[in-house]
Amino acid sequence: MQTMRAEKYAQCTANLAKDHAAPGAEAVFDQALTNGLAAIVCAQWGEEHLMDGKKVKSAAQLLAVIEEKAEKATDEPGIYVIRETGMTASPSGGRPWPWAEDNEQTLPALNTRVDVAVLRDGISVTQAVRHARGAGGLTRGHVDALLALDDHESLQCLASEHADRAWTDSREADEHSQARAVATLIRIGDEEAARRAKQAVELHKPFHPKHNPDSLGLQSCPVCGYEAFGADHGDDHGMGVGVGECFVCHYQRSSEIAREEAEEMIYDLRWAEDGD
Repeated sequence: MQTMRAEKYAQCTANLAKDHAAPGAEAVFDQALTNGLAAIVCAQWGEEHLMDGKKVKSAAQLLAVIEEKAEKATDEPGIYVIRETGMTASPSGGRPWPWAEDNEQTLPALNTRVDVAVLRDGISVTQAVRHARGAGGLTRGHVDALLALDDHESLQCLASEHADRAWTDSREADEHSQARAVATLIRIGDEEAARRAKQAVELHKPFHPKHNPDSLGLQSCPVCGYEAFGADHGDDHGMGVGVGECFVCHYQRSSEIAREEAEEMIYDLRWAEDGD
């Protein structure tokens, strides 16, 4: 249940961070806030997130629990602090962590700052439109207070949500580019494709140690198969996966896709080495 709450909080909060004025944002805010607060209160104070040990409390009621149980911030009114108890400079019984030993620095405590005043205001301004009593008034400030909840150990899931979305977006863009490339091949036919492949040598800017040091030259295109993919530069891991565009079918490989393919090659090599 806690994992589900964290995931729902992350999904909804990421949507609001992208566009807090989108239609239905008020309902999304309520889902994000209720799930996030329920996860925090449950992790901190057990069944305090439940009414009569059964139904989960509303966001407003969960904020009241935090007001009662958490420490009031001394620097700003309306903010309550849930202190992180697991931050230590070294493992128990061991020498200091490398960051503490090498840098001789003290990291700030990862305390969760719950802006009860702003979040409560967010509940208030979203109730009107959610219950057909007027227009919504969700602001970026309400979303920022929602984002701050992610510091709590029961959440800490927004980074992975953003990473998953970035991966999905890059994959969908790559599939779209492949589909456009295939449509181009069908439209131009084999004869024109072969002509473009021969011309690719002249069109591609070749490697030059001074003027074009990142170019990988022409590579085989994964869509049309011609040696006509103009790799302007390679992947971040140095595996030779080109980033660029094919001169025949115009398939485009992004840096994100090149990085992913390079990582797959690295994993395959490691598995092969382990099998020897």
